[in-house]
This record gives sequence, structure tokens and C-alpha cells, in this order.
Amino acid sequence: MPPRVMWPLAARRTSCEAPERSAAIARPPCNHDEAGVLLVALHDVTPVHAKRLLHAERLFAEFHIPAVTYLFIPNYHGRSPAHERADFLTWCHAPRPFEVEWFLHGYFHREDPGRDRHATLSEWCERTFMTAGEGEFLGLRGRALENRLRVGMESFERCFNDPPSGFVAPAWLYNDELLPALERADVAFTESHFHVFDLRNRRAVPSPVITWAARGLFRRTASDVAALLQRQLWRNSRVIRIALHPLDFDHPAIVDSVRRTIAALRENRQVVSYAAVSRPPP
Repeated sequence: MPPRVMWPLAARRTSCEAPERSAAIARPPCNHDEAGVLLVALHDVTPVHAKRLLHAERLFAEFHIPAVTYLFIPNYHGRSPAHERADFLTWCHAPRPFEVEWFLHGYFHREDPGRDRHATLSEWCERTFMTAGEGEFLGLRGRALENRLRVGMESFERCFNDPPSGFVAPAWLYNDELLPALERADVAFTESHFHVFDLRNRRAVPSPVITWAARGLFRRTASDVAALLQRQLWRNSRVIRIALHPLDFDHPAIVDSVRRTIAALRENRQVVSYAAVSRPPP
């Protein structure tokens, strides 16, 4: 039997109360002899970042990446409803030299004003140091959480004619109510900083993420160093994720770091989909 982890412990690094449907999920055993795989995702896909998204796609084509997961924001910061932009929808459905898997990525990608008034200490630290007010699902609970998921999924279906198979909370920040809500909505996949969750099969796949920070010179320099260290630290992990953001492409130094990271990881890793990652290794 593989080791077991509880949903709350797998979902976040900080402690939290048990969710509505407290249950253990299987975590596959580590096998250092197994071939490694790589997940590549492009976050913050919205009309606001249209030009930057083109830079990202040129990078994917340059490295002949066969599959990328695009994280779609329905109404970025409340100012750009994607389903009302015919030009953007045409771009979304355009053919590409790689496969695209579409996930839902919040709704506004911004926290509601005043939401932090009832925050716990851990939530305050996360929203202060890990994002610039974009932890939309960190403080959402109960009916507010259900409604936000519902309107996001409705917008997604208007754009793609199908419900999303995956959901990723902005900045990977959320509370213990999100995973049960996603299960009720029949969403197949979600993720945290360190795991991919196969919600239908109740499996947590260890899969650390390498990402970059574009806000400020110090953060950009630190994330370049971090990417190098993380490649070494997680070299024995079966699954590693790369998460890119449109703002990364405003900074040549970050793009150079991304190129080095992709080149290094592709030397001995195959790029796969979320469904492939969730399958137990042979």
C-alpha cells in the first residue's frame, strides 16, 4: 500500500481544519529509477495580456514543447470579461504546434476588498509575501466560494463549450473548503505549490513547481537563483512543474532563466499532461 496523506496536509503547507469530507488520499511511492516528467503551464491567460501571450507561445514553439496547460481567467481584475471578446476567443481556439489543455484560474484573480479583515495569521502572511492582493480564493468560503466557482465555470463553458477539467487557485492560495467544492463541481484536477491533486481518484502526486517573480528587481534576481537551486533540489522528483506568467516576458533576464530551466529539464524529462501525471507509474 502507498503511504497516505490527508487532504488538508496535502493542500497547504500550513495547518487547517479538516474539510467537510475528511478522507485520506493515496500518494504514490517515490521511485528514483523512474523516468521523470514535466508539466508546463501558462498562467493568467486573459485578453489583458494578449501581446505577452504571443511571446510565451513563441517560446513554447522554440523548444518544441508538445503540450501546455493554459490557465484561463474569465474577468481579470473585473475589467476584461473574456467571453465578451470575440477576438480573444478566436485566438483561444486557433490551431497551435502544441496541444493546449485549458484550466480555470479563478474568476477575477484578485481578492475582494476587505476580505483580509477576518484573516488568520497564516493567511495574512501568505497574501502579504506570496502575492500582490491576488489570492482570490484564500478567503472565500461557503456560499461566496460556491458562487465564485459557479460564475467562473459558466464563463469558461461560454468560451470553450465544455466545463473545465482543472482549476488552479490564483497564487496557489486557498483554504480547506476549496477541494471539497471542486469535487462537488466534478473538477478533475487542481494543485498546490507541491502537489497535483487528482480529485476523482483521490490521489495526491508530489510535483513541486518552479516559477518566477516579476515584481521588483530583488524578486526577479532571487527567482533566477531559486530556479537554479530548485532544479538541483528536486532532480529526483518524478514530476516537476514549470509555471510561467505573462509578465515574465517583460524581463529578458527572466526569459533567459526560463530558457535555461526548460533546456535543462527537457534533457531527461518528457512533457506530459495532467491526466498522464495522475496515472500510477507502472
